[in-house]
Amino acid sequence: MNTLAASQIELRIPRRPEFVKLARCTAWTLAAQLEFVVSQADDIRLAVGEACTNAVEHVPADACEAILIRFLVAPESLTIEVVDDGPGFDASAPPDVEDDIGGLGLVIIRSVMDDVDVVCDPKTGTCVRMTKYRDRQ
Repeated sequence: MNTLAASQIELRIPRRPEFVKLARCTAWTLAAQLEFVVSQADDIRLAVGEACTNAVEHVPADACEAILIRFLVAPESLTIEVVDDGPGFDASAPPDVEDDIGGLGLVIIRSVMDDVDVVCDPKTGTCVRMTKYRDRQ
């Protein structure tokens, strides 16, 4: 098992679709470097991609120019925060998938990560905080 000390890594990307891949690849590479098993690294990559895609697709263009992805490394877990400056949304509401394809990003994130919390504040934006533990598969 990896015995890394707690640390933090930040990645700031433009809020544009072509940069979501960079966030996904960074998440997978970091998870692999931290010795998560491949299936866990895949889950982390998927969750980060969904959170970033939500910020790209659902935040008004004039509300946010960048997405901050913060990786919090702990000996037994990896926590990722995806933060945008958008106005937020009701994270407890069921996904709206009737009118168009989409709305399942948080459902997917919750299904592949061990802990997920969404904090929306009109003044500070939205933070999707998700954690994957090493000992859970």
